Amino acid sequence: METLEEKKSNAKHAKSQREVSAPVQRESRRRNRGTVEEACWKDADCEALRRAIVAVTRHGFAIRFGYTRDGGAFAVAVVGDGDQPTDYTRPSEDINLYLAGLALDYE
Repeated sequence: METLEEKKSNAKHAKSQREVSAPVQRESRRRNRGTVEEACWKDADCEALRRAIVAVTRHGFAIRFGYTRDGGAFAVAVVGDGDQPTDYTRPSEDINLYLAGLALDYE
């Protein structure tokens, strides 16, 4: 069985998938700046959500889904993975792409 330190090390090593999608998300942000949309988890793909939950929790971490205070962006945080900040994704960006990257980070 993997120790907590090994889990943290493996999770930190695997962060590159979200980093790969970051340029695509930044370009989307630039194009859609000023667009007013509300984030809504019902618009996320159920399979993408399931994969992210399974991938993160199988390492003993928790995953928190929410919104920014104004409802203008999705907020996702992995709890128990050291100093992992909350990631924010605007509704104009592809939340399913983010979730796929998150799942790959922890698979």
